[in-house]
Amino acid sequence: MIYKHQKYIKRVISKTLHVVTVLLLFAGCSDETEDLSLGQLPSADFQAVVAEGSNTVQLINTTSTPTIAYWTVENTGQTFRGDTATIRLTFEGTYDVTLLVAGKGGTSTITKQVTIAQNDPTACSPDRPLGFIAGCTEKVWRLNPEAGAFKVGEGPDNGNWWSSGAGDVQARACEFNDEFTFRFDAQGTFVYDNKGDLFADGYLGTGSTACEPASNLTGDQAAWGSGTFSFSVIEGAGINGLGQLRLNGRGAHIGVKKAHNGGETPGGPVGNSVTYDILAMEQNVNGEGYDILKIGVNIGGPGWWTFTLRSY
Repeated sequence: MIYKHQKYIKRVISKTLHVVTVLLLFAGCSDETEDLSLGQLPSADFQAVVAEGSNTVQLINTTSTPTIAYWTVENTGQTFRGDTATIRLTFEGTYDVTLLVAGKGGTSTITKQVTIAQNDPTACSPDRPLGFIAGCTEKVWRLNPEAGAFKVGEGPDNGNWWSSGAGDVQARACEFNDEFTFRFDAQGTFVYDNKGDLFADGYLGTGSTACEPASNLTGDQAAWGSGTFSFSVIEGAGINGLGQLRLNGRGAHIGVKKAHNGGETPGGPVGNSVTYDILAMEQNVNGEGYDILKIGVNIGGPGWWTFTLRSY
């Protein structure tokens, strides 16, 4: 009898604890609902301050409620985060600047126009990445005809996984003749000319390891053919702080076609842009009148493709 009585007491205590727990949960939910109220949707707003005769713009988030600010500048490849941002706009004209703010009540955006009265007189200086890449009119680049012109490995400018050799300059002549032209204009014109051929590299065209007609690029791979695209230079960005080169347009690329930000996709382009970190810019190499541009793209994890270009 004592044993049965003990079991009964245990059941009563268990049920009582269960009821108390449920009541506490309901009470907690009520308080939590009040605490998690989203509140009012933020109303994004900002000021854009352009000093007279300047190409530099200061953006200031003036949203009345606490928010996190994200900025996008139309057609420049420039994006920023923070309540203030300083941007430099090279060419005269009117630009759309969009502010997206995220706050307790959700997100809100606003777009305003910023007008620049004159071209930046220093932009085409070879000491600045845009001027180095495009000159003051246009500049033509090809893969540097030496060993190591393109390589892949653990980290930028590292070819410990694979690197082109001196013999590849001839064996892959249809790759080393490709031309990449950058024009110094407000549109940021980038022209890719494959000269009518390509190195199939085991995944392009018929999948051979030889030169093939460019017409063998079909389906999604056809976007990797010759064409006119656009580009932008993001100063001060990149792993070495030298800037980044962004190619815009489906199929725009430099070097190995399958390489893109975050991976390799042999079947065709992924996304509508590829961003390369500028790794080195060398002027008048060995006094011979040509420049060297080294760029890299992280394909995920430690993997980086590096391409070395020579001006012509």
